Amino acid sequence: MKKLYGIAALLGALFLISGCSKQTPSNICPITSWGVVCWTSSWVGDHSDLSGAIHSVLLALKNEDFTTLAQFVWEQWLRFSPYEHVNTWTDIVLSTAEVMNAATISRSYLWGSYDGSGKPIDLWIGQYFQKFVRDADYMHAPEILYNQTIQRGNTLNNLAQVYVHKQWVEFYFSGFDPKYSWMDWKSLTLVFEEVDKQRQLIGIVHWSWTI
Repeated sequence: MKKLYGIAALLGALFLISGCSKQTPSNICPITSWGVVCWTSSWVGDHSDLSGAIHSVLLALKNEDFTTLAQFVWEQWLRFSPYEHVNTWTDIVLSTAEVMNAATISRSYLWGSYDGSGKPIDLWIGQYFQKFVRDADYMHAPEILYNQTIQRGNTLNNLAQVYVHKQWVEFYFSGFDPKYSWMDWKSLTLVFEEVDKQRQLIGIVHWSWTI
């Protein structure tokens, strides 16, 4: 009898794990809605002004409008993560002044290492934006996810652990060309902090398929 109970418990656990692995996000919104009804967070503060901040930041990123972008940079810093694992030791953190003057700064930064080759990501700010921020038209991403942590690839998604009690929004493309079996998916996540009832940008995380 104990063996039967043990087998039943094991089967139940396997069924639960299998079910979890097949779960899809419960709240996926079209980007055009800019709605807050899909907000899936334990945070209970007022987020009615978030959509305006999101739109302004996305537009600034798309146009490389660093002056506008700098207005959203909180407490003199903004962290850039080229892959979905946020590395607080190696990810570049730019000051408000650096963001403001990004177009004229004549130096490169070491943003981390390229997936696969391990070579250093040694780029000017504008070059980094082209490769890891403006590599898709995120203003028109087909899916937007609020405060969800989804493990998509091989790189550990530690967003929730690094940005505890923060709010983030992900702009997601499931893929572009079927011949790549949808391994060419990518997304961009913006992380916000509430400061004096204003939304301030503290993190930009780029996601893509990794080896």
